[in-house]
Amino acid sequence: MEFESISGVRYYYDNEIGIAFPSHPLIEKMIQNVPLQEEDIPTVNTDDDVLFYSRFLQKLNKIRPRHKIPRKHPIQPEEVKQMVLHDGLYQMILGITEDCNLRCRYCVYSEAYTLSRKPSKVRMEFTTAKKALDWYISLVMEGREYNPVRKPAISFYGGEPLLNFDLIKKCVQYVKTTYPDLEFTFSLTTNGTLLNQEREDFLKEHGFLMNISIDGPKEEHDRNRIYQDGRGTFDDVMKNVRRFMSSGYDKDKFSSICVFDWKCNLFSLDAFFRQPDIPKLSLMTTPSVHDGCVYYDQFSDDDFQNYLTSEKKAFQYYLDHATDDTTRHSVFEQLYPLFASRFLYSIPTMIMPENRVIPYSGACILGRKIFVDVHGIFHPCERINQSFPIGDEKSGLDFTAIALIMNNYLEHLDSCKTCAISKTCGYCYNQFAQKGTFNYASEVCKKEEDIKKFDFSRTFTLGERYPHLLDMVVKDYYTWLSKVSPTLGD
Repeated sequence: MEFESISGVRYYYDNEIGIAFPSHPLIEKMIQNVPLQEEDIPTVNTDDDVLFYSRFLQKLNKIRPRHKIPRKHPIQPEEVKQMVLHDGLYQMILGITEDCNLRCRYCVYSEAYTLSRKPSKVRMEFTTAKKALDWYISLVMEGREYNPVRKPAISFYGGEPLLNFDLIKKCVQYVKTTYPDLEFTFSLTTNGTLLNQEREDFLKEHGFLMNISIDGPKEEHDRNRIYQDGRGTFDDVMKNVRRFMSSGYDKDKFSSICVFDWKCNLFSLDAFFRQPDIPKLSLMTTPSVHDGCVYYDQFSDDDFQNYLTSEKKAFQYYLDHATDDTTRHSVFEQLYPLFASRFLYSIPTMIMPENRVIPYSGACILGRKIFVDVHGIFHPCERINQSFPIGDEKSGLDFTAIALIMNNYLEHLDSCKTCAISKTCGYCYNQFAQKGTFNYASEVCKKEEDIKKFDFSRTFTLGERYPHLLDMVVKDYYTWLSKVSPTLGD
């Protein structure tokens, strides 16, 4: 696949090897095995040019995969278990309530998503949480012969998890007293409206990693993040956040998650998150387009075009003003150099062998994370709809169910084998999921090559202008993640 940076430099991406390099008319002819015509040969240093590009392609050919071990299919429950014990069990997420005191307009559990559950008053009982935690920790212990340094990580999720704060306290006390020799990582995703002194003291005492939803300044935040009666939540959230940050809590363990849509003002968001009294921005994302999403139906074509124009201006502004000593804490750093560095360095399939169990897409082994709903049913993660159960608190992980889901998923990756960008794919089960089955890749990925060309162009444009920036960003970001939690970067 060929693409071009904004400066006009042409590049060629070799998907079989997973690398991109500057293109040239001579190398394009050689790649395509088209005989060189006399008019294609430069008049200066002809032999040197031909020799250089020939040797370059020969070197690429030497690292090209030679023998592909046939993928085992269908996947068997026994090999799933071994893979989970070896590489999975990254985190158990307890969905401790389906209730929430907010009604955010883009919430995946709102009416904007037809395939997801809806808010309810149901909360998880301690007996359910206890059984789930015991299963998780028993698997972590069983897997120690494969991964002796793995630390169990427990996250609390909702709804709004602080509505069931008593359960959080009971779970933390239980695992610390029952398994005193284990070192646990705890995290919490919250809307920030229910933080008070008692809760702050507890979270600080146990070193919780805090992910708090803040969508920017008041006019941006209150557009979507509202109470059930329609009032904005910004003032209450920021009052709690600023008190929390001034309490001496480790600032590296307290971060913001920002959701933005086509009506946002990117420059306003960037200025807001650069303020020193705002928690460091750890994630910048748009509302999900999956799970039967109808959220975007509210936007007009003009809204989308206006957003594209604004985003293009933001990128050009960043391109003209970024320096190698950028703070990398804000919106533009998230959207541009951090995205580019993730694109280059963090896509799983670019470093995986060809014969791995799922040879295409960025899908993990189910069981890498375990999401437990209020009823004690285990699910692959919190992002996918709850029609793919993989066990429960009574019987633990169901490796047969996992194998069936993974085999079903593989059968729907119909166009991946011939895809020109398969090694850059970060898609997983969620992008393909329907109710209990999956859409075919040939339907889901129709525009992906154009999207990836755009991503490559942006990434290499930044690399040309700031050669060391992407390396610095990815190093700093993941150094920070490794200090605060093994799970935040997932």
